[in-house]
Amino acid sequence: KTSRAQFSASATMGSKRCFRNGGDVYFGEVQELEDGSCLRHGFGHQIFTAKAAETGEEVIYGQYKGSWRADLQTSGIFGWSDGTVYEGFFVEGRPHGHGRMKWPEGSVYDGNWQRGELHGQGTYICGFKHVESHGIFWRNCLRDHNGQWVNKVKQREELRSQHLRINAYPASKFVIPVYRCSSREILDRALAASQEPPYLIPFLLATHSCSSGRAPPLDFVEGGDLGCKVDTTVHLGYAAQEKLRARDTDVLFQKAMAAALRTARPLTLIWGDDEPGPSGEAPPMDVWDLDNSQPVPDKWALTNFLSPLVLPADIFDLRHFQCAGLADFFLHRDANDAVPEVPDVEPAHPAMQPAPILYSLKVLLMSLKRVPNEFEDESIRRHLLGRFGLALPVHRIAAFVACDM
Repeated sequence: KTSRAQFSASATMGSKRCFRNGGDVYFGEVQELEDGSCLRHGFGHQIFTAKAAETGEEVIYGQYKGSWRADLQTSGIFGWSDGTVYEGFFVEGRPHGHGRMKWPEGSVYDGNWQRGELHGQGTYICGFKHVESHGIFWRNCLRDHNGQWVNKVKQREELRSQHLRINAYPASKFVIPVYRCSSREILDRALAASQEPPYLIPFLLATHSCSSGRAPPLDFVEGGDLGCKVDTTVHLGYAAQEKLRARDTDVLFQKAMAAALRTARPLTLIWGDDEPGPSGEAPPMDVWDLDNSQPVPDKWALTNFLSPLVLPADIFDLRHFQCAGLADFFLHRDANDAVPEVPDVEPAHPAMQPAPILYSLKVLLMSLKRVPNEFEDESIRRHLLGRFGLALPVHRIAAFVACDM
């Protein structure tokens, strides 16, 4: 192979090529070498794709459009699958020189970079607090008004994590979307909505009119090509009982997560009926006041189970879960099988490699209590806030109600 240092003396300039290697697709200008190979050189567009687990569907997880020199990015726009976009200069595949990065929540840094770090004169706008900071950055850090160095990249991640916490926002600051659909379409609509802005997690309910032999809405989303299965499902009541018996509940969530990722089926978390009362009988499902819902038992709250290595809060931010490569931990896969966060630039014509496999997480939440046939959207919202407001981050859910008539 001709080295990058030698390419200019034995190359033809200005040609355009379109080629694929593995999951990487490139179209643009190249430097043709005497040995028949070529290097990306000039303006070009590269798309990084992978094959979705089970379905084999081609998925784009990153792309770069801009200038190349001797197979390396020099200046252009790079977009990641979580919505982060960087526009500026690169050195060895990392931001270097002047550039502007915008994160999914709206945070922006515009200024100087040094090998992937905020370094030099710049402006940072926090998308969570809507605060603007100016100054001289040093390795991602900026002095605050007290003279203390604050790592803005680390601070942003802390704020993103806080955004996913239970009860992170008062109910007056958000509105839970409510969608009505038939039992036949609830699964497709819920999964499709979770892949569209604002990327909320579906919470499923069913009305009394839904005829089912067992436990709606679970009956409507089990099996088939896309539905959940026993090994991708966790009942919070059961997990709570196992925890009280001092048994290991971590493995329940870890195995369900791994099975969901490998089979491309949704990880499903279920809240059942209320616990038995003093008489030993559970309250009947049909007797239910939407506007005066009792909270689920404290031991059913996700705070008892959320953990980065068991049930990460990032299940409520699936784009970050995917882009950060969190699936790899649960799959215990070899690093060679993982999709890289920032793809390395390969020679233009190495031996053809297969496209990487992308393991994407889908999540469904549901309550087995059925709601009255005649309900107002606002009643559903009040019910979810009253019953689940302390059990899960309700500001990150969208309600889907199956209401067959």
